[in-house]
Amino acid sequence: MRRRSLLITVIAVLMFSNCWARVGNVAITARTDVLNGKPFGNVGAYEKITGRVMILLDPANPHNKQIVDLNLADKNKRGLVEFYCDFYVLRPKEMNKGNHSVLFEVSNRGGKGILNIVDGREGEYGEFGDGFLMRRGYTIAWLGWEGDLTGLPQNLRLTPLFAKGAEGKPLRGLVRGDFTPAKKTSDWPLGHILLGPNGGESYAVADPASPQNVLTVRDTRDGQRQVVPREQWSFGREVNGKLTEDRHFIHLKSGFTPGRIYEVVYTAQDPAVAGLGLAAVRDFLSYLKNEPLGLAPVQRVYAVGISQSGRFLRHFLYQDFNADEEGRQVMDGVISHVAGAGRGSFNHRFAQPSRDAQPMSSVFYPTDLFPFTDTPQTDPETHETAGLLDAPLKSHTAPKIFYTNTSYEYWGRVAALI
Repeated sequence: MRRRSLLITVIAVLMFSNCWARVGNVAITARTDVLNGKPFGNVGAYEKITGRVMILLDPANPHNKQIVDLNLADKNKRGLVEFYCDFYVLRPKEMNKGNHSVLFEVSNRGGKGILNIVDGREGEYGEFGDGFLMRRGYTIAWLGWEGDLTGLPQNLRLTPLFAKGAEGKPLRGLVRGDFTPAKKTSDWPLGHILLGPNGGESYAVADPASPQNVLTVRDTRDGQRQVVPREQWSFGREVNGKLTEDRHFIHLKSGFTPGRIYEVVYTAQDPAVAGLGLAAVRDFLSYLKNEPLGLAPVQRVYAVGISQSGRFLRHFLYQDFNADEEGRQVMDGVISHVAGAGRGSFNHRFAQPSRDAQPMSSVFYPTDLFPFTDTPQTDPETHETAGLLDAPLKSHTAPKIFYTNTSYEYWGRVAALI
């Protein structure tokens, strides 16, 4: 009898594995009781589960057509694009005592912040504050979706895949980065500085001698660019007082002057397929929602994003990622916090997801782009008519949405345009 029950369970797992989203494998690396099993009200004890999830994408599926360069990524023997993401889940040990809902925080540059905001940093439950979300039975989840993060232990990241040209030849293109130093320095990373003093996982310079590599400097965002003579700078940095070649750094002999805007354009190769992050979030959440034998089965998905990750959610909806590979709605509710009118550098060739346009840094990055409003509006410059939610309304997958912004977003992220 026990063998028969086990066989039925195995068959059920195989059946479910073939009928929902493309989650190929969920590898758990650690599973521990939260606060040694201390109960959160009537919901009881919680557990923390961390690990890696395999995502499989079919380039031929119409719901994947919007992923730039997906067809140029390596494929497995089944013709599917296979990649891996870190995950972090807090769930009731007895899921039937929970509220059957997941609050999914889109990780901001590899981090986790929603618990401190909602539950507080201190309280009856220590690092889990007053336990507000747990006492109400929420599963809370995070997934690494960004491939340009450093491999620090605290970062949830996606292991990137790279697009290749015909016959596996490298794809080349121009990459741009700009920065405004706060103090005098001779070296600057090509990756986004917000990801640490060494920057993020930047695109390396493919050809340091290429005449297409240009460094300019200006005093205002709209000011006249002045070309810095090529003999005055190089790709490298000082190590123990000696200039060393480093294709992820730029070095200026006279040093970068504080307060000026420097912009470097250089040749790079092997662009990451950045849109995998959007698909990974879609398929991981579809897995939680549609797999009753999965890691943390739920009935409802509520997603929250703050700043960069709030822009991610706007981009996610705009490009119709709320419909999974079978066309089913993934997110039931969305909270996009302090995102303004922005989207992001999340799905194009040589995208740098961590960068976003600011008044004096990362200037002119593709962040605040038309359309701004949910419903269609006509751009008076291009005469294009479009709305942010055109695609999810057409696919019948539009969630309930809350937008919350502060005065900064109204002045610096054109929130008034939404």
